[in-house]
Amino acid sequence: MISNFKRNAGFTLIEMIVVMAVFLFIIGGALGIFLSVVQSQKRLLSEQQFLNQISYVEEYMSKALRMAATDDQTTDPVGDGNCVGHGYIYLLTRYNTNTGFFTGIKFLNQSDDNACQEFYLDVASLTDPSLVLWEMNTNNGSSPVALTPTNLQINSVRFSIDGSDGSANEPSLSQNCLPSQCGTSDTDTVQPRVTILLNVTIPGDNQSVGASCSADTCPSGEACDMSIHKCSPTRVIQTTVSQRNLNVNHGQR
Repeated sequence: MISNFKRNAGFTLIEMIVVMAVFLFIIGGALGIFLSVVQSQKRLLSEQQFLNQISYVEEYMSKALRMAATDDQTTDPVGDGNCVGHGYIYLLTRYNTNTGFFTGIKFLNQSDDNACQEFYLDVASLTDPSLVLWEMNTNNGSSPVALTPTNLQINSVRFSIDGSDGSANEPSLSQNCLPSQCGTSDTDTVQPRVTILLNVTIPGDNQSVGASCSADTCPSGEACDMSIHKCSPTRVIQTTVSQRNLNVNHGQR
């Protein structure tokens, strides 16, 4: 009778605790993996959306920059409402005295009825300090058009010509650089090439923890993601394009 009772007995309390602990451990591990996959998928989707936006903007600017034409107007292009003038093909604009670099570029677009076109970086509005890439096109009116949304956090933009670093302090041999203007013309001895360098923060790509950040509190290589106020790694994206037409007037002026 005693042996039959032992054979028919259920689980002991200790056995139940052990089984439940193992079960909870397995469930917790599976849940952790599931949440990690969801977070990774969310980050990848955010990064893919970001890359799609950046790719569109870069392709749009590159297509326009390739169609730049020589501006033979002889009037001073600075401050008189004209485009670039004096045989210029590209003219760097909007010199930033804080960084020492140009954040805009102006040119004649021969594929758009020789419209005077300018791409530049500026704040979104008087009340929104977010940096946005803008386009000014004389064929589309006098009001600038935003090329990037405010939630696409752009930390800086640098335009340069023919391999220069984009500053007025270290121009290449083919450039005539002043604090107010810097460009390339048909008198230069090299084919004009424009380099666009973007420094951006991918939304949701947060890796730092701790207190909320501001614009100047993040370490080198990171920027404050204003959507979550945490320091996030930055991405540097660079594109170089060349004028489509051969600059046949090399050295003839």
